[in-house]
Amino acid sequence: MSISQKFKRAASWGVLIGAWAGAVVQAAEFPDKQVTIVVPYAAGGFTDQVARAIAPVLAEKWGKPVVIDNRPGGGTTIGTALVARAPADGHTLLLSSLGYLTNPLMMPRLPYDPQDLKPLMMVSESPSVLYVGKQVPANNLAEFASYMRANDGKVAFASSGVGSSPHICAEMLASAVGAHIIHAPYRGNAPALNALMGGEVAALLDAPSSVSYVQAGRMKVLGVASDKPVRSALPLTPFSQSSAPELKPYSCSSFFGFFMPAKVPAALQQRIYRDLRAVVEVPSVADGVTRPGGELHLLGPEDFTAYLDAQRPRWAAVIREKHITQE
Repeated sequence: MSISQKFKRAASWGVLIGAWAGAVVQAAEFPDKQVTIVVPYAAGGFTDQVARAIAPVLAEKWGKPVVIDNRPGGGTTIGTALVARAPADGHTLLLSSLGYLTNPLMMPRLPYDPQDLKPLMMVSESPSVLYVGKQVPANNLAEFASYMRANDGKVAFASSGVGSSPHICAEMLASAVGAHIIHAPYRGNAPALNALMGGEVAALLDAPSSVSYVQAGRMKVLGVASDKPVRSALPLTPFSQSSAPELKPYSCSSFFGFFMPAKVPAALQQRIYRDLRAVVEVPSVADGVTRPGGELHLLGPEDFTAYLDAQRPRWAAVIREKHITQE
């Protein structure tokens, strides 16, 4: 090896060691200013409640303010784009849900490059619960499946928007039953719930926390799309225990997790992940995260990425079959 080649190799190693050392120092000093958690949904919703359960304890741990920035609109693309374009210093995080996974499948022109974001930590998973209006002549899953087939193309399902988990889960249920539905999108879960309780629509697939309205006599609950125990104020029949064979395999849930700009140094990513996980594992925080109706499901960057990769084909198949698009 010539002296010139040795010099070039030494210089390359120097650059690499310098970059590694810089990333370690950055991780050690983080945060040095306010941290923002961008929630691409309106305040008061499920994702927002999860963020607000975490932020105060995270701020206490870091000794810096942690603020929630609600950026609804565009099917979550407005808030997501904001984080994708944020400086790669770890001070801007995204807490999102199914839209992160499905928007690239539904939107031909995204206002951001999905490659500019990296999964950081999955926090929780919320199984879908089937709620129906009091006017619907069905009191269990099998009766509702028969009702859907007898009224093919006439049963209206509310959702929090085109391509939302209540929308896609409803289309999956229709396919399982062998019927077609009317999709009635609203601007969020609260208006969708009001539409159901007001008799405007027949059904809604929503979080377990909405059973409080069942207790108040404003709607009925028929089952939960999960084969695992679900924390709820009322007993929930798993679809796997339905007397309708076509519904036994049906399951549908939504995830909630953190993302960050992909160019954040690996050492800093790991530091933020470890701190986030430690905070979510605090019992009071875990209770706040699950109270809206989710179940803790903590995954690190690699496992969260693998989870999303495994889920993507299933959602893609429904989106293609039902021609679900957002322009």
